[in-house]
Amino acid sequence: METIVLKEGKTIIAGQFDKHFNNDDYEVHFNTETGMEVVKGHDGTDPFQTELPLLADVGIMGSCLNQCEFCYQGPVKEPNMKLEDFKTIIDQVKHHTNQVALGGRGDPNLHPRFKEIVEYARENGVVPNYTTSGIHLTDSQIEISKMCGAVAVSDYGSDFTYDALSRLMDAGIKTNIHMIFSRHKFDSALKIIHGFNPWLTSQHRQAKSMVDLDRLNCVIFLLFKPQGSGRDKLSMIPHDWQIETFAKKVFDPDCKFKIGMDSCLVNHVLKYIEPNPMQKMAIDTCESSRMSVYISPSMHMIPCSFADHPEWGVKINGKKTIDYIWNRSMKFKQFRSRLKKNPSCCPVGL
Repeated sequence: METIVLKEGKTIIAGQFDKHFNNDDYEVHFNTETGMEVVKGHDGTDPFQTELPLLADVGIMGSCLNQCEFCYQGPVKEPNMKLEDFKTIIDQVKHHTNQVALGGRGDPNLHPRFKEIVEYARENGVVPNYTTSGIHLTDSQIEISKMCGAVAVSDYGSDFTYDALSRLMDAGIKTNIHMIFSRHKFDSALKIIHGFNPWLTSQHRQAKSMVDLDRLNCVIFLLFKPQGSGRDKLSMIPHDWQIETFAKKVFDPDCKFKIGMDSCLVNHVLKYIEPNPMQKMAIDTCESSRMSVYISPSMHMIPCSFADHPEWGVKINGKKTIDYIWNRSMKFKQFRSRLKKNPSCCPVGL
């Protein structure tokens, strides 16, 4: 484990890193245990694009048992990703990619080759993470999850949600909550950033928390996207005033634990606030096709999972490797060109 100190303007970043990458334009340092990652351009600025993705969102699941009415993936069903295909992905990117987010249409922990998938990523220096609903989460899956960097549980507000959170944290796994930032979840989001607990229930005239906030790692807000099954759920789209209120409070929160946002929400938040230099280092607008990518169960490589349609997807095969698609395909170049013109835009239009 190597200790590196990097100076960014007036900010000093110090940390221990065990995975490194360096080329003519930038350097990357990553800690495979803590997940800390530093990307630094040699000219003092952040690179617009890395030569391969730093994060690969890999859709190992082809269908979902839950059939949520707001799911952006929709009710599409296809076979799960083959273990051999997952290994192909890791083999092509392991020298550069630091993390894989296991996803797709359903709970990744229900993939029949879940253990082998997680093990292969770890064996090759790539940290696996995943999000689950918590339904049908078994003890053996929790044991496998100890090899992951972090596990996120989607906030369904149900018994299986709280059971999964408790069992994962009991196992010593870094555990997050994913909360959809929608019109209806605005009040809960505001409670969190004001330091109040939205997961309280009354039992025998006493308030009890359904989530152990002292052990919870982070709450991550994900912008609701009217896509897939949620295409017609327009009543879930946050009001502009809700996003503005959230934006003005989120960078000075009273809560006692970490909070985060996906890049989609960051795009909207930055319309209303100007983060300080330290905050700018911790957030980014859309990284799709620049530093991250989505690969579907059928091995179609797409800038992000919300652009999961033929306009943007390219099939990975013997001739069209991940490197080729990332750097040479017109679809990825066109996606990046839109982000270069407007870093805060969504090329998909969400």
